[in-house]
Amino acid sequence: MKNKIIIIVLSWLMVLATMLIIYSFSGETATESSETSGGFIKLILELFLPDEKITDELVSKFQHPVRKIAHFTIFALLGFCFANAFNHTFNIKSLYKNLFSFVSSVLYASFDEFHQSFVANRGPSFKDVIIDSVGALTGVLLHLLMIYLIALIKQKKQKRHQ
Repeated sequence: MKNKIIIIVLSWLMVLATMLIIYSFSGETATESSETSGGFIKLILELFLPDEKITDELVSKFQHPVRKIAHFTIFALLGFCFANAFNHTFNIKSLYKNLFSFVSSVLYASFDEFHQSFVANRGPSFKDVIIDSVGALTGVLLHLLMIYLIALIKQKKQKRHQ
């Protein structure tokens, strides 16, 4: 019982940590956000193109796609974390756990965009909510796949021991 409580608490702490990371990035001004993504892009380009001079023009070419990929990825993580937390916490049908996980992530994506409307030179984007939602759905589906694969592995182990 104690282990189950620890798992539940850790699962919800992962949800909260992911939400705080998202909130933190959304609280950056447009300039700060560009510097954050620009620094990340520069680091990646230096890893893959060590002999090339990394210019601001080159970095700016990657700004838009990297920012959208970041939206997708962080919300995939949030969807996965919500699915994990709901799975460990509630004893209801899997369909409902996954639906609640997805809806919770979409609601947070909407809140995230609303939050940006109060940040200097930032604003809400319906397109970002869609990208976030697709990311969240991907995270929930990845969690479902993980649960399925774990069950399959357990089943095969049981068959070997019989």
